[in-house]
Amino acid sequence: MRRTFWLLTVVSLLAVVALAQYGGTRTDTLRPLGTQPQSAAKPDFQITATYIEACSCDMFCPCYFGQGKEGYRRPTVHHGSAHFCNASLPLRVDKGYYKDVNLDGLKVWAVGDLGGEFHTGKGNWLVVVFDPAVTKAQQEAMTDILLQLYGLEWNILGVDTIPIEWKIDDKAGVATTRLGNGKGEVILERVKGDNPRQEVVIRNLKYWNAQANTGFRMWRNKRHYYEGHGQKFDYSGTNGFLITMTFSGQAKKAAAD
Repeated sequence: MRRTFWLLTVVSLLAVVALAQYGGTRTDTLRPLGTQPQSAAKPDFQITATYIEACSCDMFCPCYFGQGKEGYRRPTVHHGSAHFCNASLPLRVDKGYYKDVNLDGLKVWAVGDLGGEFHTGKGNWLVVVFDPAVTKAQQEAMTDILLQLYGLEWNILGVDTIPIEWKIDDKAGVATTRLGNGKGEVILERVKGDNPRQEVVIRNLKYWNAQANTGFRMWRNKRHYYEGHGQKFDYSGTNGFLITMTFSGQAKKAAAD
């Protein structure tokens, strides 16, 4: 009898210890098999955006691949010796937000010269053009997003407000974007591959700091023109592509204040 009493006592004590250890204060550990702890906080911003992009480089951008002995990315050589990249990066936000600012449908056109040494983290010059429909709050939001997306220090020549025309005609194989003042135009034509039913797309390649993209769709530049803030260029037959990318992150303090 005494032996049975002590056995029951020990079992009861073990039960109390188990409840104290794995009960109320540890319910966070009791998750269904295969599940993970609560994920990180929601990002301050996230956009999915489509570009009609063109630049002065050969097709396709050598900037995306290491070259020669240096091993770092450099644009096409122009005029025999100069490395530079005059680029237009007009985008339309398909869906996006920045904190409580809705960015759906917003159009912005970044244009500039990446220079020949942007692997150092510095571009040459940049102009940012917003469509008049973009509010001040949206401008501030997109400025922060774009600077983080490209991750370069720029000599910013100006921030303009000009109507932006935007159209991608998949059936005709033509993509067009223009500035309403007549000082900027990008016209791309789809590159024809061996199989006319299949588009030429480069995949498994990162677009700047974006976390994801749907692939670089090869649409060669028919005309790539810009004039403003003391800069002027006009190219044809050079690099162009369409791409839809997704980028998210946390707001920088300076832009969030």
